[in-house]
Amino acid sequence: MKTKIKYLIIGFVLCLTITYIFSVVKCEVLTHKHYDEFKDAYKQNTMLGEMEFFKVLEYETYGVAKVYYVSKGKTGGNVLTFAYEDGTWNEVSWNTIWSKTGSADDVIYPYLWHWIY
Repeated sequence: MKTKIKYLIIGFVLCLTITYIFSVVKCEVLTHKHYDEFKDAYKQNTMLGEMEFFKVLEYETYGVAKVYYVSKGKTGGNVLTFAYEDGTWNEVSWNTIWSKTGSADDVIYPYLWHWIY
């Protein structure tokens, strides 16, 4: 009985690990594939300032994308949602995930470790 529980726990942890790794790889592939489309798209929002890096979280075929931007000096993390209209990506919403100033304190999947900046 103890062996079955041990294997069940190991299997559960393994499934969680594989799911997490798949999510990170998916975001990295999307970021690499759509880098040029979103490298300057954050500039539509004049409140954000300069960005250090970004990750494409979602990219839907019907013209909606979610992009996670981390600001210069790692002072904040924001998720911008874009819609593809008239040949360009236009920002439709903005959500601050975390900030060093304390105005937001959350995490974004799969980049759970970014809140420690």
